[in-house]
Amino acid sequence: MRIPTFSILLLLACVTAVSACASPYSATSPDDRAAIARNGFSADDVGYVLFDPDSGAVLAERQPAKPFAPASVAKLPAMAAALAVLGPDHRFETTLHITGRLGDGVLDGDLILKGGGDPSLSSEGLTELLRDLGALGVTRVTGRFLYDTSALPEMAEIDAGQPWTAGYNTGVGALSLNFNRFRFDWARPAAGQPVRVSAWSVSDTGRVPLDSVTVQLGAGAGAAFTPLIAMDGEPANGEPGGERWRFAPQPGMAASLWLPVTRPGLAAAHVFRRLAVEAGIALPAPAPGAVPPTATLAALHRSEPLEVLARQVLRYSNNLSAELIGLAAARRLDPAVQTLPESAAVLTAPAMLAAPRTDWTGLRLLNHSGLSAASRITPAQTMALIQGAGPAVLALLPGEDEGKVLPPGVRAKSGTLAYAKALAGTLKTAGGRTLGFAFFVTDEAQRAAMDRTMDRRIAEIPPEARAWLARARKLQADLLELWIAGL
Repeated sequence: MRIPTFSILLLLACVTAVSACASPYSATSPDDRAAIARNGFSADDVGYVLFDPDSGAVLAERQPAKPFAPASVAKLPAMAAALAVLGPDHRFETTLHITGRLGDGVLDGDLILKGGGDPSLSSEGLTELLRDLGALGVTRVTGRFLYDTSALPEMAEIDAGQPWTAGYNTGVGALSLNFNRFRFDWARPAAGQPVRVSAWSVSDTGRVPLDSVTVQLGAGAGAAFTPLIAMDGEPANGEPGGERWRFAPQPGMAASLWLPVTRPGLAAAHVFRRLAVEAGIALPAPAPGAVPPTATLAALHRSEPLEVLARQVLRYSNNLSAELIGLAAARRLDPAVQTLPESAAVLTAPAMLAAPRTDWTGLRLLNHSGLSAASRITPAQTMALIQGAGPAVLALLPGEDEGKVLPPGVRAKSGTLAYAKALAGTLKTAGGRTLGFAFFVTDEAQRAAMDRTMDRRIAEIPPEARAWLARARKLQADLLELWIAGL
């Protein structure tokens, strides 16, 4: 897949400028009122645009200029922009570097593990690096073992409005491993016996103890996990900045849970050290550092091409992967980018140049994954971004929504938050036409009420929010059926 660089630079140019002319839509729509009422929604909660992707002609619409929460639909413009900026053949690199002198299996110098923002880096990738290091004859390092995360800013979480224990709200950094989540296991062998706990970094081929995480046992009701800050500056596990959790077992809770890694660079370095022992290479405890100019490249691991990674993001909707890819693209355009909102602004900035008649008022994307209740986009703006993405990117869209098959001929990116549902992509009508669409439904009042009372220790979505989402999915299905059959 080849995407013209000029078209992406147009696609990316300008949340800050605002077009003076709103799109003059005059569309006739299949009657959607019955579907909206049947599923228990107010017409004010729903917005969509159905359009011809080639001509831009709008065939049906409802509230096209109203901002809605995009949820993971935000991943579609992020992947389109990244493919154009970095190129579909771009590969992320993770490297090993050495300093000093190597002799008789001993490296009398430093070993540095440098992250390049690979969103797919796994324990298997680290094992490949160690295999190459072993081929050089290294069995022991007498200097330091450093990990370098300077390629990207490191953040403890994607969105501060999410539960602490949400495995989808992980830390972000240049050295990210196994999707920056860990499995927590616990067991009480017999009555009166102490609880046993363990933390594991898990990949497709196995698990490795995660030494950067420590767990303090406690008691209490209502929440099993609470993140702790080291008291009086005491380091966790001997390493400054390690992750500490308070665990209070709750009746009936599962014996294994997924939790987010908040210090990804440190966690990856600890896993690397464990794997090094298995490979017969002794390393000192990891410490943060940087690759010096005099270092020698010892090993290199490359990801699959970005086109493959983008397809996976659009299908599986991994938030970390979207953020890492988006950050890499934004920093290619502006190396000064340090936050996710800055990064999202850089990648969406030139959109008006590609669609000068689109009114960009109200566009607010706070990251690349859509994991934010505060991000906003209108159906008309989404339409412009879909057109700007082009057929090559739209071909990467899956034919499913959260693992469930969409109607035949529908390829789209879905988005889901509590009290927000979205879907955007293309469909084939019964008459054989290919059309683009962007659908949103959001209950602003209920989402705001939930956010006001959120307990960040609790990850479960309230039952009433799950019921709302079930109705939203049914409305989505009903509108797709209406559009496919009626046009």
